[in-house]
Amino acid sequence: MTHLICDLVFMVGGFIFAPSLMFSIKRKVKMPATTSLPTALVLTAFVGCYIALGLYLAAFATTLTAICWYILYLKRK
Repeated sequence: MTHLICDLVFMVGGFIFAPSLMFSIKRKVKMPATTSLPTALVLTAFVGCYIALGLYLAAFATTLTAICWYILYLKRK
């Protein structure tokens, strides 16, 4: 039961972060590489940890958030 609660909490967090980053993506905000790339890489590592722990909903939501950060990194050029 504890894993399910953690999975849901992390999933909700991911689903809050990803849409909030969409505003930065749409507004063509140029995020510094020192912010966007490390954040994307750490979130990608979190996804691997979530999968290893069986927290698949959290992994999915965090994947979406990481993708947003990678987009922000790529848009800075």
